[in-house]
Amino acid sequence: MAGEIVKTQGIVLAVHPWSQTSHVVTWLTPDHGPVTTLVKGAVRAKSAFLGQYDLFYRCDLLYYARASGDLHALREVTPRNLRERLRGDWRATALAGYAADLVKDLAPANAEAANWYSFLEELLSRLESAGGAQLVAPAPGGTRSCASALQELVRLEMGILQLAGWAPDFSNMVPHAEWTPFAIDLGRCGEGARTVRLSPRTVAVLVRPDAPGHALETVKDAVRFLGVFLSYHIERPPDIRRALVSLISV
Repeated sequence: MAGEIVKTQGIVLAVHPWSQTSHVVTWLTPDHGPVTTLVKGAVRAKSAFLGQYDLFYRCDLLYYARASGDLHALREVTPRNLRERLRGDWRATALAGYAADLVKDLAPANAEAANWYSFLEELLSRLESAGGAQLVAPAPGGTRSCASALQELVRLEMGILQLAGWAPDFSNMVPHAEWTPFAIDLGRCGEGARTVRLSPRTVAVLVRPDAPGHALETVKDAVRFLGVFLSYHIERPPDIRRALVSLISV
């Protein structure tokens, strides 16, 4: 692929300044996974790139694949979905940013990225849809909107874990037991070096986070469990997730 012009689709995962007039943009592509491009002159007044990309945009793009290094040169970009409604929902936007950050770090750089691309596209579309707008709908005391946002977080993280092959296995849960020990470091039920207790109600949230009727406290238990589980399987600063949970719980 080095030295070729690559034509593909991409979802914008991150945009960073490179100089006073240029950007570095990271995309998720279905065929090459995360791809980072240099956009020279991106913010000049007459640049052809002005307004053509931003966070979460889905675009058609052409880039020149460098023979060495991971920074490729963007040649052309055409936006196909701007996801304008997503920008009006602060909880949905926070969840989308967290998902993009996870995908940027974890998605593979090969054809297996197609599943990650489909997952992210579906997630972003759901967050900007009428259903996603309910995440920020006013509710007495904020209870319903908080629960909906936290359920979406559980759905997001369980989806990422499944794609990465690290999803917890709940098949050995003891039926009708009030609590079952779950070994975090082994990713399955049973005693282990780091064991937490899971209730059937919490497992129901983890397995079907989109199902109706979950109590807010049970959803919070599922969020806490995933926080511990992720810390054992994904090396990421915990402060980022803590800040997100605090934000969407308001």
